[in-house]
Amino acid sequence: MRWLVILLGGLALAQAVATPGWVRLVPPVVKDTTAYLTLENRGKTPLRLVGGETEVAERVSIHVDYRETRGGQVVLGMRPLAYLDIPPGGRVEFRPGKYHLMLEGLKRPLKAGEKVTLVLKFQDGGRLKVILPVEMR
Repeated sequence: MRWLVILLGGLALAQAVATPGWVRLVPPVVKDTTAYLTLENRGKTPLRLVGGETEVAERVSIHVDYRETRGGQVVLGMRPLAYLDIPPGGRVEFRPGKYHLMLEGLKRPLKAGEKVTLVLKFQDGGRLKVILPVEMR
């Protein structure tokens, strides 16, 4: 498996590794999309992911999908998270139906095959730059 990651400062520099992931291709009129990857903490202390940034969207936030029963009906949705902890030696999968990064307020339509650069931000000030392809899945 190839690892595509550029590390930028802070404790995350020595600890965080991201596996290649992808950004969901959405129709041009849709202003939000999702990004998926796996983050691994190779360090001995917890990492706290607190958000991110990208040039293609106004905001990058962490969300989790949920499924619950209300009044006998199954309700699906998603909730924003202020942060996400990655334990020492642990990993967190961002995948459909679980955690994902929301790219909110797209500044332009994305194209299949283009590369999107995300900079993930950690509480300790560390930053992790990842480059993800836009794909229709």
